[in-house]
Amino acid sequence: MAASLRFVSFTASMIGLLSAGVLAQQEAPPTVNVPYEHDSGWFENTSLDADVVLSFPVHLEGASWMRLYFEEISLSGELSAGTGAILRMTALEDGGIQEMNAAHVGQWQNSSAYFNGDTVLVEVLAFPGSGWNRVAMRSIDMGVMPASEPSICGPSDDRVLSSDARVARILPVGCTGWMIDDCGRCFLTAGHCAGSTGVAQFNVPLSSSGGGLNHPPPSDQYSVDGSSMQTNGGQGVGNDWAHFGCFPNSNTGMTPAQAQGSVFTLVSPPGASGTNIRITGHGVDNGNRNQVQQTHVGPASNLSGNSVSYVTDTQGGNSGSPVIWDQTDQAVGIHTHGGCGSSGGANNGTSSVRAELQDAINNPMGVCTAGWSFPTAFPELVPPGVPVPLQVQLLGSGSSVTLHYRINGGAFQPQAMVPLGGGIYEGTLPMLSCGDSPEYYFSYVDASCGLANYPDDAPASSLSMEVGSPEPVLSDNFESDQGWTTTINGATSGAWERGVPVNDPNYPYDPPSDSDGSGSCYLTGNSLGESDVDNGSVSLISPVLDFSLSGSFVSYDYYLRMTTGIGNDNLKVEARNGSGPWLSVATHAFGSSNNWRSNSISALEFASAGVIATSNVQLRFTVSDLGTITINEAGLDNFFVGRIGCGADLGTNYCSSTGAVISASGSDSVADNNLTLRADNLPAMVNGIFFYGDLQNSVPLGNGTLCVSGTNGIFRFSPVQNSGLAGQAVRAVDLNNPPLPAGQVTAGSTWNYQFWFRENGSSNLTDAVSIIFTP
Repeated sequence: MAASLRFVSFTASMIGLLSAGVLAQQEAPPTVNVPYEHDSGWFENTSLDADVVLSFPVHLEGASWMRLYFEEISLSGELSAGTGAILRMTALEDGGIQEMNAAHVGQWQNSSAYFNGDTVLVEVLAFPGSGWNRVAMRSIDMGVMPASEPSICGPSDDRVLSSDARVARILPVGCTGWMIDDCGRCFLTAGHCAGSTGVAQFNVPLSSSGGGLNHPPPSDQYSVDGSSMQTNGGQGVGNDWAHFGCFPNSNTGMTPAQAQGSVFTLVSPPGASGTNIRITGHGVDNGNRNQVQQTHVGPASNLSGNSVSYVTDTQGGNSGSPVIWDQTDQAVGIHTHGGCGSSGGANNGTSSVRAELQDAINNPMGVCTAGWSFPTAFPELVPPGVPVPLQVQLLGSGSSVTLHYRINGGAFQPQAMVPLGGGIYEGTLPMLSCGDSPEYYFSYVDASCGLANYPDDAPASSLSMEVGSPEPVLSDNFESDQGWTTTINGATSGAWERGVPVNDPNYPYDPPSDSDGSGSCYLTGNSLGESDVDNGSVSLISPVLDFSLSGSFVSYDYYLRMTTGIGNDNLKVEARNGSGPWLSVATHAFGSSNNWRSNSISALEFASAGVIATSNVQLRFTVSDLGTITINEAGLDNFFVGRIGCGADLGTNYCSSTGAVISASGSDSVADNNLTLRADNLPAMVNGIFFYGDLQNSVPLGNGTLCVSGTNGIFRFSPVQNSGLAGQAVRAVDLNNPPLPAGQVTAGSTWNYQFWFRENGSSNLTDAVSIIFTP
């Protein structure tokens, strides 16, 4: 696909016009937003290794700094599987790098950090066979040189450079924000700064000699979580506040508080008499001190009620700065308004005791809520016989995290999670048996806020997963007709069609290919040009499906590209039993990328929607374009109906035991090399070993019976295994690497397996299982 590119330059007269103006306490840096059109086209990684699949420079002549805005970022792969593509941006002036995965792209709202210089290299790194990638530019914020006028208490500006790790520059609005000791270690700033807050910058370097802003590396920049923002918008002196949080850094994974190492303690103001007030923030100035961190101390004028005032130097850009009780280094308010002049007066702010501000702090939103973040998605289905790692990230100040879990009911067992750095902790569920029902939750004690659980009401509610493997009931890649039907309800175009995507190079809204690589899929209109759904809806109806088996579920890949998500324009999934009513089971809303996505619906979700799981269920996929005509393109592929199963047990059990049992699963085929042994009902936290031989036996040993012997002796698997709190042991057997050559398993041979374990100062054994192996 041909890419379009437009470069823009600026004249000195244009920059001069943009720089003029009177300074205020809120001071947005002089900026030009420049339309910048560039479409990389679609690229995939067809090599054997992860590699850069697309790359282009972004250049604006005369820019002192740049921030990029994107029309679309489509990154291939799955984050949870570790195959998610990475968008990498590098400033050529100083080598500053920002990396984003698909989750970070959403957090940064299709924008970048601030980069120094006039050129940024944009790249996408993708994994082999992970899908298609595309980057389309929309515009750039370009920094230009500012003008400046003084606004100071008294005849001289007495501010000095400072480096308070708790204080950030907020762009693009040009204010100051600072972290406090609430549960999420979130920020306060002025309410009139909240409308445009997008990025919090720490460790800000000196500006250029002409006052142009320089920016810290992307590792010191954090995207504001818009859902966390609580503010009154700024309603004058004493009533001007905002409370918000930032996402962890996309490069380091650390939260601002973790990276900076300290936050302000927020307290009530003392009496004004004898109290000194420090204001630290990013006010404007001349030369290289423009909007870098400076500080000044002056006497308090008034610290009563909802407003605070002080004879302390501030400037435009200081709005939102902490009002610091200098004798204790504690914060007592938010600086919001100037009022000083060369002949006197005082600057002003909102007190920390403002009731509405305290209410926002005590009822946080977004990332400020519980002090938790989750680096990876929690699994919904796990295979048996393998440990299950779980990760959480603390946004607060706790130093230890506990994983609480139970398997098949009973009391929750605590497990101290291991710190990995950056506030991330990892715990591990023990190896699970097929059909187990594990439940778990997390807790930590915050230094300021006490006990925090996730979920919030744990252990009354908890997280869960299923244990087993998907067993197919129906698999449809749409390469042949398996009985799907279509209907049209008023639509004048975009009917569902089965076929290979035409991939029109002049129409960017269709998928470039199917999802599963077989070639064909279902699409809404599969022809050159604009072929989307208009003026109504179109439906795709499945053949009759069997959901009667225990653990049934459906999964599918869907494509949804829309120019806007208004009204009822969406992809709706409905189900019915027999000739009953269609009931909604899933809705896929506004999609703005050309990537396929996956979804699954469990039997529990069907039941919650009122659909009875029988052998006579149908699904209906409906795409609508109602009211204002917009572009709505959809697709369906990789359709799968299955059940969560455990597979048939292998072999024949024999011999007696005192309660502990052994089982085998997988395959008895030597070529498959897929044999798993499991010992259950063991005492907790005891050591033991699996062993095998080609003969059967029945000899008392310890508290149990030795059921195995061998022509060449007994072969033991190493290392020794521990039963853990769950009282089980699992071993995947490599048939190609026996403990000794005489223990080699061959087709037609019979081998007997058993587990020995310590018990009450003696030993015991499970029963035994005998397996006849096939080719």
